[in-house]
Amino acid sequence: MLPKNLLSLARRGLHSKTRTFYSPTPDFLHEYLSQDSLPSGSLSVFMLSTSLPNLPGHLSVLQAAFPNSIGSFSVSPPGSEPTVALATFWGTDIKVFKSDLTGRAPAEVGRFQRPERQRSVPPEDRRGSTSRDVDAAYGQGWEKLWNGEVQNERIAELEGVQADTFLLLSDSRPAPVLRALDNMFPKAIKTGILTAPTPFITNRPNTLLHNGTVIQSGSIGIAIKGLPSVYKTDFGLEPMLEPVTVTSAKGNMLLEIDGVNSNPTQVLINAIQQRGGTGLTKEEEFYLGFLDNGFAYYLQDVKRVVRILSGDPSRGAMSLDMESSIKAGQVVQFMHRAAISQNNLPLVDSIILTSLSRTEQMDSHLMGVPRVTDGFIASSEDGFIYSNPLSSICTAPNATTTISWGPAII
Repeated sequence: MLPKNLLSLARRGLHSKTRTFYSPTPDFLHEYLSQDSLPSGSLSVFMLSTSLPNLPGHLSVLQAAFPNSIGSFSVSPPGSEPTVALATFWGTDIKVFKSDLTGRAPAEVGRFQRPERQRSVPPEDRRGSTSRDVDAAYGQGWEKLWNGEVQNERIAELEGVQADTFLLLSDSRPAPVLRALDNMFPKAIKTGILTAPTPFITNRPNTLLHNGTVIQSGSIGIAIKGLPSVYKTDFGLEPMLEPVTVTSAKGNMLLEIDGVNSNPTQVLINAIQQRGGTGLTKEEEFYLGFLDNGFAYYLQDVKRVVRILSGDPSRGAMSLDMESSIKAGQVVQFMHRAAISQNNLPLVDSIILTSLSRTEQMDSHLMGVPRVTDGFIASSEDGFIYSNPLSSICTAPNATTTISWGPAII
């Protein structure tokens, strides 16, 4: 929760109205929105489930009702109803921006990879995940290996803008945009969602919509002058061991930790076996949580989590799903996915973004009775964006981030 003075500022400066439509038809959506009364100059953000029947019909209704808007597509949890999530803002400085910055393809799935599975992955997307990369990390070749994007990107449309909060809709590779925002607005809150792939819907990898114009890569978002009344992230993970300190690392490779056994991969495998596990399976997912360094770190909450991609028990090196470098001295904690909870529900006056497990099967999404609920909720299999204070992407299944500017006044 933010301090009272910031809470008061947020409520005076910005108003929002959030709604989620379950199993809507275009006619239901049109009838409901035709009765809407929102201030002129308002800006809307919408997300449509890819499983909705008649997506063009829903889009036509939304774009007619909200000519000043940004939007994209989300993924409904398996077995749940398709939705349209809608948030409308007004009453303070709000700027829409877009950026064509995009990064390299995301890393392979978050589990220990057998060599035969990695042969089908392009070399540029396997950086830091092979035994050859381990040798490079220990040797002199790391800088050539870890040649990420330029670190000084900026977003021209945001030059000179004053903003406290950013809400983003991005393609699957937003790292350069997030670095630019962190560079230009280091203290601002950044949140958002990696939108659903749309190759079978629009013949584009991703589809971002700005006032009806289609953008297929990069990010679109809104910059808001004003802080939210609530901003929190729940990773949905449980610790496996006490925090440890990184003693050696290169790029995205965790090489050694402090303790009796400095081999991080062996430490993780031992922890799995002590908890009754039989080994590393396809269904298991493990993460590394980052805590603030310093005194009494064991009393702190985890600030950031990244997936563990692979590990070498003999060398100890562990590959992490991160584009920034892990550093010696950082305090980390091995974590695993908690018990699966029920589907998340919208929260009044709030935007909730959730991360789903990636599925390879086509799940059925049954249409129910059309209805609308207060609150905005949207999900992605590619994760959501959060900041604490620097921007990160969370892909942990069932994780959520929540942001709210308080009750709307109409």
